[in-house]
Amino acid sequence: MLALYHMWTSTCSKKVRICLHEKGLEWENRAVKGGSVRENLAPWYLKINPYGVVPSLDHDGRIITESCVILEYLEDVFADVRLRPEDPAARASMRWWLDKSESVVHKNINIISHNRFMAARMADIGLEEKRAMAERYPKLALRAERMRRYRDGVSVEEETLAEGLLAELLDEMEETLGTSPWLAGDEFSLADISITPFLERFQVNGLTALIDWTARPNLGDWWRRIQERPSFDAGMALDMADS
Repeated sequence: MLALYHMWTSTCSKKVRICLHEKGLEWENRAVKGGSVRENLAPWYLKINPYGVVPSLDHDGRIITESCVILEYLEDVFADVRLRPEDPAARASMRWWLDKSESVVHKNINIISHNRFMAARMADIGLEEKRAMAERYPKLALRAERMRRYRDGVSVEEETLAEGLLAELLDEMEETLGTSPWLAGDEFSLADISITPFLERFQVNGLTALIDWTARPNLGDWWRRIQERPSFDAGMALDMADS
């Protein structure tokens, strides 16, 4: 049995839901409530994922965490629908994009989203209450970063740098997609899945320069084809009653 602990609005959760749909796998919905409830920091969930983040996959009692690790796990275990290139060089390229989806894209859109969404939601909360919220994160790095943002916010310089780093990676995508239809070669793969939810997050954040397809036509064509896949609507769907 497959069960997914996830949040409907989480970009990393969307990656895994897209993959599950591409592979035609049935899974049990174990949506974790966010917002003021913060079930991800509840003791029962921290026993599943001590980092207090989503998604987490339960496969017959085996817990797999971190979205890109989950993607590769699903590929290893359910290989009938192949989403990993057979060619070693293309496979290496796929893993390069999996890494960049987290180390560049996720990291920097998270920085930008703080000022545009999180800061506004927490504007009426005092620093001591924010400190108490940060202390609920069990891992030191997460606690420290949450507290730094709650205390200092995200500067204009940080946000500008984050958008520049995202633009730089999108330029690399544009170049890659000028030589192959998909990010890791001739076949749709986990590489494409890993980036997909973040393009939608650029739109939500109003990053118009990043989604100007006249400047990056190959990327625009890729995005159109991504959205035409049945897995897109299935994986990106929201059930706000469970969010």
